[in-house]
Amino acid sequence: MGLFLFTSAIKNSAPIDIARAVSKYLKHRNIIADVKLYSEWRSSTNTSEFDIHNIISQPISMTSIYQPQNRWTVIIFNNCHFDEKEISLFLSLELQTLVSLVEVLDSEVWYYFIFYNGKQVDQFCSNPEEYEQKENYNFFRGNLKKLAFYFEVDETSFAPYLTLVTSEDRTDLIFKKAYRDDIYSLGDEWIFIDFWKRLGIKYPKTLPEIVIIHEE
Repeated sequence: MGLFLFTSAIKNSAPIDIARAVSKYLKHRNIIADVKLYSEWRSSTNTSEFDIHNIISQPISMTSIYQPQNRWTVIIFNNCHFDEKEISLFLSLELQTLVSLVEVLDSEVWYYFIFYNGKQVDQFCSNPEEYEQKENYNFFRGNLKKLAFYFEVDETSFAPYLTLVTSEDRTDLIFKKAYRDDIYSLGDEWIFIDFWKRLGIKYPKTLPEIVIIHEE
């Protein structure tokens, strides 16, 4: 089985404020939530073999909230019983801010969705021809001008990442990078990390600050 990953970056919001907003959303959905500092949760549960660095492969239903970097706080949704687009939209409204959601599905395709103050303002799919209806192809090609406006960056800096990757051309793109200093190739499912980097967002390499364990 390939990679399934759902992660959002939230601008100008402290982890504790994000945790409150996530808890509010879960309460609306009648989902039980237990909010803890990571250190407290780790010491209170039998998780000696739990690898928090590889959380996306773990069976536990959890939202992890990381320490802010460059005004962005990343959260990872793991085995959640709710829609990640819905909660990201909610967080953008509740916190009155910009939210970037990335979804990776089975290592085959990646999406981004941009939300601002409760509105979805842009979206992209790396392979709309295989994963979206024909009438939605153009809707999922991403908008360079909108990205440049909301993230306050030059649109030429991230334009190469909005490359469509079909099953046929993935082999060629697996060796092609958008920039020489990128970590991943355009055909790699982790390419969103380099894309985020150009937008000022750093994917976390450290332990989370807060974890929210949830179940219906």
